[in-house]
Amino acid sequence: MKKFENLGIIVLATTEQITLKETIKALLNNCSENDISEILILLASADCPSACSANEIVKNNTSTIPISCHIQKNPGLYFAVFEAPHLISKCSHFLIIGSDLEMDPHSVPEMIEMSKKNPNMIVCASKFMKCSQREDYGKIHYLCNRTVNYIIGKILHVKATEIISTFQIYPVDIFQEMNFTNEEKAYYEYTLRPLAMGKDYIEISTNYSKRYEGKSTFTPKKYILGSLTFFRIAYSERKRAKKIVKQ
Repeated sequence: MKKFENLGIIVLATTEQITLKETIKALLNNCSENDISEILILLASADCPSACSANEIVKNNTSTIPISCHIQKNPGLYFAVFEAPHLISKCSHFLIIGSDLEMDPHSVPEMIEMSKKNPNMIVCASKFMKCSQREDYGKIHYLCNRTVNYIIGKILHVKATEIISTFQIYPVDIFQEMNFTNEEKAYYEYTLRPLAMGKDYIEISTNYSKRYEGKSTFTPKKYILGSLTFFRIAYSERKRAKKIVKQ
C-alpha cells in the first residue's frame, strides 16, 4: 500500500480577491506544514482580477509552505482541471480547490487525515452528506444536483452523494494511471473515469456557502448541457472500462 507522504494543493482563481486570500489563510492556519508540499495558485490569465491578490500572497508568504502562481495556458475550469495536476511535483497526493469559499477549505485537514488512513483512495468532500450544512443553497438547485449525482451513480454502479465535484484528494498514482488526454473533457473524466475503473472512493462531509465575491458563470442552460455531457461521459467511461477488462 502506498503511503500518504504529502499533499500538493492547486487553488483555482479567476475573479476572486478577498476570498482567495481567505482560502490561502485557512489552508495555512489549519493544515500541518508537514502535510503540504506546496500551494500553487492557478490564475485564469495574467490580468484576471485575482492576479494582484495572488502576487501579494506569494510576496508576503511567511510560512514554510512554498506558494507560487501559474498562468493557465487556456482559461476556464475544464482546462484548469486538465493542466493543474501536471504543475505540481514531489507529492504523493494533490487537491484542486476553488477560491470562492463555496467549498469549505477548513475541511482539508480532515480530508488529509482520511487520506493518510486510506492512501489508495480518492477522498471527496461532499456537501450532500447528512451532517453537511448548506447555506443559501436553493431547493431546486439541491434537487437537480442530487438527481444528477444519483443517475451517474446508477450508470457507474457507485454509491456516493457527490460524484461530479473536483474537491478531492487524488493519489498521483491514480491520476497517472487514468491517462487523461482530452483537455475539454478532462473536467468530466477527472471524476468519472476512476469510478468507472473501480478505484476506491470515500467521502467526508463538508459545508457549502454561496459565494459573495466574484462572478458565477452558472446558467440553467449551461447546467442542463453540462448534466447531459456528464451522463454521456459516464456511459462512455463505463464502456471503456468494460473494454479494458475484456482485453
